[in-house]
Amino acid sequence: MSELSRLRWRCRRGIKEMDLVFEHFLEQEYAELSSVQKHLFSQILEESDLDIMDWILGRKEPLKAEYNVLIQQFRKLNAN
Repeated sequence: MSELSRLRWRCRRGIKEMDLVFEHFLEQEYAELSSVQKHLFSQILEESDLDIMDWILGRKEPLKAEYNVLIQQFRKLNAN
């Protein structure tokens, strides 16, 4: 199984909106990420759906500030 296939599987969430955000991100942004950013994305996938949703919607900020670059990309994709 390829890295992208594994990520697609990990992006399947309990919340349909999160599925859509991550699917768009994989299609449009993931290939351009640095290896560090790809690792951060993998770490974000370990977080709870509700926390990630709150970060994207701006209700909360992630405890790990390094997530913010990717959260901003999620927000940008979600706005379009």
